[in-house]
Amino acid sequence: MIRKTFALLGLLAIALSGCYYDIEEELYPAPCFIPEEVNYDIHIEPIIQANCATSGCHSAGGNGPGDYTSFAGLLPFVEDGSFENRVIELRNMPPNGELAPCEIQLINAWLQAGFPE
Repeated sequence: MIRKTFALLGLLAIALSGCYYDIEEELYPAPCFIPEEVNYDIHIEPIIQANCATSGCHSAGGNGPGDYTSFAGLLPFVEDGSFENRVIELRNMPPNGELAPCEIQLINAWLQAGFPE
């Protein structure tokens, strides 16, 4: 009797553990397209403008250190490693939400290529 009870509880636990819903896009994300040559003007600037160089952040008069509205303004933070540290390693920038995985991969590819303009 005790064996049957444990067997029944075991089967019930197995059956219930298989009943959950996943979001297909999270399980199977679309592959990122990373071009062979990543440059600031075409690939990185749109990400920076949309997420970093916004009003009140990394723009003229903003709270964030540096003015990222231009390549020249961003360059010192890329060269000293602080941009990579905050965006790629710590992933605590931008503060309003994490960048998409493909954006992070694109920025990383750009940094690894020597951050061409």
